[in-house]
Amino acid sequence: MLTLPEPIEIDARGPGLEADLGRLPRRPGIYVLELAEREPYLGWTVSLGKRLTRLLGGEGRAAGGGRMREKLLSIRCYPTASRLEKWLLQYALAREAYPRDYRERLKLRSPWFVSLLAGGGFARLHLSSRIAAGALSVGPFRTRDLAEAFEQECGGLFQLRRCTEELAPHAEHPGCIYGEMSLCLRPCQAAVTGDEYASEARRAGEFLKSGGLSQMTPLEAAREQASEEMDFEQAARIHKQIDKLKSIAALRGELAQPVEELHGVAVTRGGGERGVNLWPMVAGLWQEPLRLDFEGQGGGRSMDALLREQMTGAVEAARRDGRRVDDLALLARWYYSSWRDGAWLAFRDPDKLNYRRLVKEISNLLRSGGEPGTGAAS
Repeated sequence: MLTLPEPIEIDARGPGLEADLGRLPRRPGIYVLELAEREPYLGWTVSLGKRLTRLLGGEGRAAGGGRMREKLLSIRCYPTASRLEKWLLQYALAREAYPRDYRERLKLRSPWFVSLLAGGGFARLHLSSRIAAGALSVGPFRTRDLAEAFEQECGGLFQLRRCTEELAPHAEHPGCIYGEMSLCLRPCQAAVTGDEYASEARRAGEFLKSGGLSQMTPLEAAREQASEEMDFEQAARIHKQIDKLKSIAALRGELAQPVEELHGVAVTRGGGERGVNLWPMVAGLWQEPLRLDFEGQGGGRSMDALLREQMTGAVEAARRDGRRVDDLALLARWYYSSWRDGAWLAFRDPDKLNYRRLVKEISNLLRSGGEPGTGAAS
């Protein structure tokens, strides 16, 4: 969970409340009202100064503001510079204030994942809004329909079982329609050995991990060979297989990856005119942000060198435990939204991060003084 920054604190019982409210920044932010004998009130506004002055200050208090002020103990304010920062801070504050029902209050819905479950030695694909412990899970998908379509298409590529029962293979087992249609290796009927079934499961796992490359690479080589041998009919058949694999892999979208390998960094506005925030994600878990200020920078180290050092340090110090489903739900909410106000760059490791693209995104942001581009990058 994100470490909370130092807030702007106001003593609600002090004589200078009106003046303190007037000095609040008129910029977006989150506020927490600590109330006597009640749970805290957590809110967000596009203008901290305007909202809290209207709610709590002077004779023009909003309806209900007077009663709230009577019970008010203190005010904490957290200015935010982007929608992503708003959601991550709001999540951390909601978990602190409402530990039992923070997800419901935030309307935070779990994204969807496709997992390869061990299944007592007979692996199968599984669609869920949870990440199965010890399983290879791919996500987050944009919608349940896309996740379901991906799971169904993958099921057609590999002869894995669809049943969920605990298998005790024996020749007299009645089997199912998938076995009759040769869409399953029929481990329930002991039609294959455990090693043979495990080999098919490994192929499915390699497909999920590689995004289809494990299947496409040998097919592309076979297509080239068929073309060289002027066997164009065979080359055309293989080409159709490759197109099908590409269409299945495309159902994942750009974001969905094996969650243990989902690494990336979001680039958003930071505090100040030349502030930039980098939000690293390692293994599907948000890390502490890198808050950079490029005011007056020049003549020293290059931006590329600075970013490499910062990102390498962030990855080396990354936490490897936490509420991964929540973190990926927050990523999916921001990434798939129409209001995404930053760029996302995925990477396998910090050395392979596209630093040229990262420098470009930051430079464009600083030059424009507005929001960075919203396109994804890899």
